[in-house]
Amino acid sequence: MITLNVFFDLKQESEAEFVKLLNHMVIESNKEDGCSLYQLWQNAHDKYSYTLIEHWESQEHLDAHAATPHWNAFNDTVNTFLKSDYDEHHYAEIAK
Repeated sequence: MITLNVFFDLKQESEAEFVKLLNHMVIESNKEDGCSLYQLWQNAHDKYSYTLIEHWESQEHLDAHAATPHWNAFNDTVNTFLKSDYDEHHYAEIAK
């Protein structure tokens, strides 16, 4: 299992466009093979701070996701809505 937490710090004037873009990403990504979770969360204390939480069955599934048209459209556009580039953290599940 691969988990990603992606952090976004929005420009106030870009919130509606950002949410529209990310809603499309959530819908399309949740249809992909190997995706068990793809959700956008808003910070409870800062309405312009969002986190995207993703769970992928394998690195191969994540790599396939990064080759999709919706991911490419997202990646080409999202930083224009942000105060700074998004911050992506990858986590691997520790065997029990």
